[in-house]
Amino acid sequence: MRIRILGLLMALAATIGLTAGAAVLAMADTPATPPPAEANDSTPPVAVEDFAYPGASSITKVKLIRGDSGVQLADCSKPSQIQLWTRAPGNPDNRICFTAPSSAGFLTLELPDVFAVQTSGRSVRVALTAAGASQSTDVPKDGFTGVGEGLGQAPTTVVELRVTG
Repeated sequence: MRIRILGLLMALAATIGLTAGAAVLAMADTPATPPPAEANDSTPPVAVEDFAYPGASSITKVKLIRGDSGVQLADCSKPSQIQLWTRAPGNPDNRICFTAPSSAGFLTLELPDVFAVQTSGRSVRVALTAAGASQSTDVPKDGFTGVGEGLGQAPTTVVELRVTG
């Protein structure tokens, strides 16, 4: 009888062991449920590029709106590739300068009273508005082109610079 009870206990232990092992294996196959998004503070926010010009609100000489970093505001005392000659207030030397680190890029801006565009090492297409009409002009690499009052016409506002080469 003792042997019979011992056999039953061993069978019971084996059944419990198999059941527990199967439960452990089933849990291993079940993927963990991720925590809710608000509980995970280390998740960075989704990045959406709006092409807004960084720090534009602190720049007073010209209104910079948006761009792709292919045209950047520069100090005119250093080598620059694009110079906009203007009578706009806040520009005592009558020019605003930009660099173009690559052979393509754009910048949307507003700079009134521009009378000439000068380039060095880059060719540029300049979009302008004058007397309510839009126009554009191409300025070749190492070129100087009069616009608006520089040609005896109505004052112009530059609204876009696009590097073309």
